[in-house]
Amino acid sequence: MDRLEALEVFVIAAKHRSFTAVSKIKNISASRVTHLIQGLEKELKVSLFNRTTRCVTLTSAGEALLESVGPSLESLSETLENIKQLSKEEPKGILRISAPVEFGSNFLMRPITKFLKEHPAVRIILKTSNEPKEILQEGSDISVVLNDEMPLSGVRYRIGTFTSGIYANPSILKIASSVSYPEQLNDQPIIIQHGNASSWKLISSEGKEYKVRSKNWFFQTDTTQAALKAAREGFGFALLPIPLGDSEPNFIRVLPEWTGICREVSAITSSRNTSGAAKSFITYIKSEFAKGN
Repeated sequence: MDRLEALEVFVIAAKHRSFTAVSKIKNISASRVTHLIQGLEKELKVSLFNRTTRCVTLTSAGEALLESVGPSLESLSETLENIKQLSKEEPKGILRISAPVEFGSNFLMRPITKFLKEHPAVRIILKTSNEPKEILQEGSDISVVLNDEMPLSGVRYRIGTFTSGIYANPSILKIASSVSYPEQLNDQPIIIQHGNASSWKLISSEGKEYKVRSKNWFFQTDTTQAALKAAREGFGFALLPIPLGDSEPNFIRVLPEWTGICREVSAITSSRNTSGAAKSFITYIKSEFAKGN
């Protein structure tokens, strides 16, 4: 039995409450539909449908399976379709991207640069703002957002996640090398960024949480770039996105088993009927995040 095909048949039958609908949509015989459903039920050792002469309805097991695999199969089908489209034609035209200022400057430029080198027929217009209305404006083909900062409307494509680590300049090497526990940071100089007030919420690799409340800070800013430069000057410890901190050759990663809160990134489009360039860029940026950005 083709398990993927069986699951796809199951989802269609569940949504349409009909095996006949599956035959028409998939262009396969009724016997093939029955064979796949029965094979799936045999493998799972449960009944997925209540069958009557008029229609089919889901059992509790069927409801649970639909809730679990339905979204995943839709996402997989969409990804496969996007890949098919990519193979048909080279992306071209103008691609308008909007993003928060910090994220656009610190994270998007790298994949944008690489994407343009691979697809010279594409032209990209990047607009950054910290106003949700401007980021999610109608003129954008893609809005790349941090889920915890923006209201999610439109069609959402999950891009990936990133976390922050604690970094320090070599000028405070003696301090950095002596920090073995997050509690010790409470009395050390740290760089405060807008949004984390005078504290950092950290999570260990074992799932423990700790909030650093510094009594000794010298610099506060509302941008990651300013925090990065302040850390370079030795103003204190900085909580920086890991790809950014790791790219600094002279920085020391402190307490590597502790990180900031994991943040999820999504791409938002107004509809699923997007351009080939937009689909290509979404697929590309997802792969870049999978590599660790």
